Amino acid sequence: MRKTVLFLWVISFWIIACKQKPTTKPIQRDIVDAVFASGKAVSTNQYNITAYAEGYLDASWVSEGEKVKKSQPLFKLVNDIQQTQVNNALVNYRFAQTNLAENSPQLLQLQEQINQAVRKKQTDSINLNRYQNLIKTNAVARSDYDKVSLDYQSDLSSINVLQKAMADLRHNLSLNEANTKAQYQIQSQNNRFYTLVSEADGMILNIYKKNGDLVKKGETVANMRCGKIVARLFVSEDDINRVQMNQSVLISLNTDKDRVYKATVSKIYPAFDEASQSFLVEANFVDMPEALKDGTQLQANFIIGEKKNVWVIPTIYLTEGDSVLLANSHKKMGVKTGIKTLEWVEILSGITGEDVLDLPKEK
Repeated sequence: MRKTVLFLWVISFWIIACKQKPTTKPIQRDIVDAVFASGKAVSTNQYNITAYAEGYLDASWVSEGEKVKKSQPLFKLVNDIQQTQVNNALVNYRFAQTNLAENSPQLLQLQEQINQAVRKKQTDSINLNRYQNLIKTNAVARSDYDKVSLDYQSDLSSINVLQKAMADLRHNLSLNEANTKAQYQIQSQNNRFYTLVSEADGMILNIYKKNGDLVKKGETVANMRCGKIVARLFVSEDDINRVQMNQSVLISLNTDKDRVYKATVSKIYPAFDEASQSFLVEANFVDMPEALKDGTQLQANFIIGEKKNVWVIPTIYLTEGDSVLLANSHKKMGVKTGIKTLEWVEILSGITGEDVLDLPKEK
């Protein structure tokens, strides 16, 4: 009988204890108000290395992760047709230069015709002078004199025509030389498109082609970064209005979760990003993590407010309308609150550190 009574007493005590609500008191501690966001590390400036001509990838002088300088050759494409066009243009240019030289066959041939015409004019001039003297004494017939005079005038006309022909030939040869030079320069310029160079200092991120692959005009061969790395953060619609420029941010990298890096907000994008269904915010690292790689996933907290050694209670003890339930009187007491987080609520006034609080029923 005594054992039965004792057992019933233990059971009753246990039931009563289970029905008692947990209580708490305000405590003093540091509290931080923050907005959480996820994101990734990205470079401020990336660009694709694009082919300006079609060809086969013949040489890759860089690899992923390698730092490069502006104007540094990165990749070489080859195209037999293009090289043939360059060679043909060079041959045509050199041939035009040869034709324009003073010892070129065309110029020498025409110059010889001019020389012959000049020599003939000199002979006919002597003849004409002799006939002019003879005609004065009627030693020759008028018809013979006229024939000699006509030959001399014909010589003058021939020389004039040949000299104009020489000028025209030189002009045409010079024009042809200029045209072939321009064509050679154009083909040489086009040939430079087959060597892809870096447009800025930076680092190669990805290479999408291997040697021997066909690369079409406008196709991306690789991409690189040429700016500093920042944290790109995805902030929800509910929190974006709490984020401000130059705000402090604490960042934890998924690749280095044991360390927290400081950063500051450097850019708030004005438009909602449909792809991520969030607002985009960028933050500059105060202390740049070593060997930080593009695309590294990270977690961040935007510091909204921070207080030291203030009175707080667990958030679950605060009811709607900012009130608490006193354990002694079982009455609600309104309180003035400050910073609120998921775990803690700052109490500015309404209760003291001696007040004992019950957990509200709705909690």
